[in-house]
Amino acid sequence: MREEHDDDESYRLQRPLEPGPDEPWVEAAPFRAHVLHTLEVADIPWPVFAIETGIPVPAIRSLLFGRQGRPLKRLTPRLAGKLLRVQPPDLAGLHRTQVRADVTAKRLGGLLRAGVDPLRLARWCDLSPHELARLVDGEAPSCSRVTESLVLAAERMLFAPVLGQRAA
Repeated sequence: MREEHDDDESYRLQRPLEPGPDEPWVEAAPFRAHVLHTLEVADIPWPVFAIETGIPVPAIRSLLFGRQGRPLKRLTPRLAGKLLRVQPPDLAGLHRTQVRADVTAKRLGGLLRAGVDPLRLARWCDLSPHELARLVDGEAPSCSRVTESLVLAAERMLFAPVLGQRAA
């Protein structure tokens, strides 16, 4: 289900919450409820939902937390349809799925070199400081798919203050 967009700068610049000139809006509340339900049932953090579904991290953040303190009231039908296609079983089991840790370790090292606080990064990735250090040092040959997705989301968020924010 995951789509890779690591080197695609246009991916970061997409405005999936803005409709085209002739595109109508739909109410956001039912889609927010669907995402929250999926997060709870699949037992994953919201950034993992974004990464694993290929929906831009800022779009999911805005849906769940609003913009500038205001809840998001509407979405494009394109984004709404993409959200509805995701079901909890699609994302269940990501905690148990192990992946090679080499790319994740490189990303973690880059985040730390860019100045992200190690404790903040460990909390964001749902790791202990010791687990984070083992990954960065290359001592862990694998990590969970959730950890991999959280690190990728942190990288995409460009170290924004959203790190540590949780959905209600």
